[in-house]
Amino acid sequence: MQKTKEKMHVYSSGATAPPLKRATKVFRDKFGAEFEFTTGRAEELVQKILKTEHGDILQCGAEFLLDDAEWKELIIKGSRRSVGLRRSVIIVQKGNPKDIKSLEDIMREGMRVGISISGCLVGVWDDICSKAGITRGLLKNITNLADGCGDVMALIHKGKVDAIFGWNAFEHIWPKTSEAIEFPRELQVFRSTGIGILKYSDHRQLASRFLDFLVSEEGKRIYKDYGWVYGSG
Repeated sequence: MQKTKEKMHVYSSGATAPPLKRATKVFRDKFGAEFEFTTGRAEELVQKILKTEHGDILQCGAEFLLDDAEWKELIIKGSRRSVGLRRSVIIVQKGNPKDIKSLEDIMREGMRVGISISGCLVGVWDDICSKAGITRGLLKNITNLADGCGDVMALIHKGKVDAIFGWNAFEHIWPKTSEAIEFPRELQVFRSTGIGILKYSDHRQLASRFLDFLVSEEGKRIYKDYGWVYGSG
């Protein structure tokens, strides 16, 4: 592929943007393409795209969010790719001051737990606690509800809670303020980070080449550096 002067507009949910931004820099150095970014909550990005009828690529932290965008006829059918998975964990403050090592620990009296009620983390706490059979016991300790990944991580940054339900990638993105406590394999939830080409794109061929790059071995290494994992498919 020869170098190009084309510029693409990329929309990405905030907590999935860091590896994507690094990938765009590598792609730009190789092929000359330029990128403009808009980041935020996936639901708000979809509304912005609907309003402006502009953009080339959309990345979200769960496939059901891309399903919604495709249902709204924003995503070109057949263009979607999965760039990797994130694994559910308990996120605590750096240093783990409350010595949290398991789900049972966040059920202790007086523990403060935060959950997200929007975006890619919707329902994750419910899935995990239902499998563990502790939903009723944990409800009393859910003290804070947050609007997406950024907001739920802000609860950790500001010390407003002792733990949140999040993704393993969070400690790679915010290593100075957080660390991850793993669940047993049978309780883990995985969700795919999806990406697709918008129907408004004026650079569909270039966008397709970029998505091919993201799922190449070089692209996978970038996402792995931020904690994304891969299955066998």
